[in-house]
Amino acid sequence: MSDEERYSRQMLIPGWKQEKLTNSTVVLVGAGAIGSYVATILVSSGIGKLIIIDFDTIEFSNLNRQLLFRDHDLGKSKSEVAAERLRDLNPDCEIEFIHKKMEEVSVSIYEEADVIISCLDTFVGRRWINSMAVRVESPLVMGGMFAFLGNVQVIIPNETACFECQPLVPEEELAQACTPFGEERKKEREEEEKEPPLPAVATLSSIIAGFMSQETLKLIIGIGNTLENYLFYDGLNNALTIIELSRSKECPTCGDLYKLEQVEFVVNLEELVKDVTLRLILTYGLAKPEIMIKGTILNPEESVKDVIKQSKSTAFIIDKNLAKPIKVVLQIKD
Repeated sequence: MSDEERYSRQMLIPGWKQEKLTNSTVVLVGAGAIGSYVATILVSSGIGKLIIIDFDTIEFSNLNRQLLFRDHDLGKSKSEVAAERLRDLNPDCEIEFIHKKMEEVSVSIYEEADVIISCLDTFVGRRWINSMAVRVESPLVMGGMFAFLGNVQVIIPNETACFECQPLVPEEELAQACTPFGEERKKEREEEEKEPPLPAVATLSSIIAGFMSQETLKLIIGIGNTLENYLFYDGLNNALTIIELSRSKECPTCGDLYKLEQVEFVVNLEELVKDVTLRLILTYGLAKPEIMIKGTILNPEESVKDVIKQSKSTAFIIDKNLAKPIKVVLQIKD
């Protein structure tokens, strides 16, 4: 079967360029509910290369909305099984899988992407992949869901608001995972009993995945208008809302102030390094930051006066929420 036959209907669309899809590479992070639908649509459409990153395993509760998996797949790697099914769906597409945590994947993989797609179900994970996309300057399509509510955001680094820029701080439940953890995530987080299952429905998975896939195809082909704001979908009330977003020059991930290395963070000689890190957590919403000066990680129990000898010192703030350290100037308060 020729490409013209397989893709004949979509090639009838004015402005459609199938060769751009054939020559493109997409990195998909998260092969769960939304991710499995996105992967299926892109591979059916003839994406050239799809790299799937997911280190979790298949759980029984996944099967009602993660369409690439079957009963006999329980306990297996999501990324590996997804790749196998997708190769059967379209042998012409190159499908790779990486059964690792996204933080452990080489930066070169993300650099290869024409588009990165985030189908992650935790707020921390979304922040990390956002910072990676900004770092490698690759367009990022993000989506999430909670019961009948869903959202989509398209991020063009240095042009549109990134995930960190937006003022839409999620409710506590939206920052949690939308599905019980597989065995690998249970081992890492040790929260098998602590993490309650949250509501999810297959219809929302397919709807949000449809929006995300459509934006990805548009970006690659260069057709139509890209979603440059925040799309919110309420399935119960059939409401679709577009919320306008603007880049923040003070954004620690993509803000111009950080590019120009002009951001200063005031410290007191009498405080401990751990006091400074606490203020960094409160200021930037970090998890467990470390401060590095001249290649050395500062000891949290040391005092500022013992480790910072100049009135202004350049430091790098390292945190698991960020793919790239924040560069700031620590200024000693007079």
